Amino acid sequence: MPPQFCRMAAFALIAIAGTMFAQPKEPCLAFVLRADVTVLCGNRTTQVTHRRDIESFAVSDGRSSFAFANAAHTTIVIDLKTGTSKKVEGIEGLVSTCGGILPNQNAPQTSTRDVVTGENLTFGSYVRFRCSADRRVVIGLTREGTTKDHQSDLYEGVPPAAKLAAFEDVDYLYFGVSPDGSKVAYFNDVRPLCVLSRPGAKQCVEHSTISDPVSVNDAGEVLVAAGTGRGCDYRTSFDFAPAASPTGGDDECLGVGYWKPGRKSIVFIVPLGRNPQWISPRIAAVLIEWSVKSNDGVRK
Repeated sequence: MPPQFCRMAAFALIAIAGTMFAQPKEPCLAFVLRADVTVLCGNRTTQVTHRRDIESFAVSDGRSSFAFANAAHTTIVIDLKTGTSKKVEGIEGLVSTCGGILPNQNAPQTSTRDVVTGENLTFGSYVRFRCSADRRVVIGLTREGTTKDHQSDLYEGVPPAAKLAAFEDVDYLYFGVSPDGSKVAYFNDVRPLCVLSRPGAKQCVEHSTISDPVSVNDAGEVLVAAGTGRGCDYRTSFDFAPAASPTGGDDECLGVGYWKPGRKSIVFIVPLGRNPQWISPRIAAVLIEWSVKSNDGVRK
């Protein structure tokens, strides 16, 4: 699919979504497209890195920081205020939470060291957790594993007190909490995508393919990487393009899906993309400015 077609499609889809689904008038998000990070804000898309090797990224609004990881598990952390950067080795996934950026490893008992500040976060008996930007709301898992006896339900509180969801409903890599702590989002591969508000019951939607961490904002709107039903040719799992034939390709294309409680289905706002994250218009502008001024995002 030509880049200009992707941009036009994104413009049209996000305009439709904004009208039909009551998104913010100027929604801003970032996602991985062709193994680079792209920002979509209003009706404008901007590619902010030019490396063709990014597999995970996260943005911290409060700390004005941006981090991305490649297949070699090397993470680059950028201070967007100063433009300075540092390398952190051994990290394969990243997630924006707790006001910072934490590792999101496939291995059980992931590191809890904030890659921006170096602070090692601990909250009671949680081995994997997410929290609000002010860290007053903490949710998480007390153990991880491949069997029922070594998995835990999703809890809230320190120490863990309120059960939010059963272990079989939650993918340990992909659950999330909104910045203000009022919304929790989770799913599993054969379980619905759900948003839980406090107070109030959960609301869920069925899905087919979903991958990558969910991003949920304070309004309960969710971004997910979801299967589009069309075939794509994959250079890597994060670098893919639509196959020439709708029935061809190596695997199903992934696009950026949008859902909020009360809607009957997930709608696609970007036809191709992975690892979507809500970001503020302010941090979107800062990311674009950094991209223009710096060559840190360019493969050397």
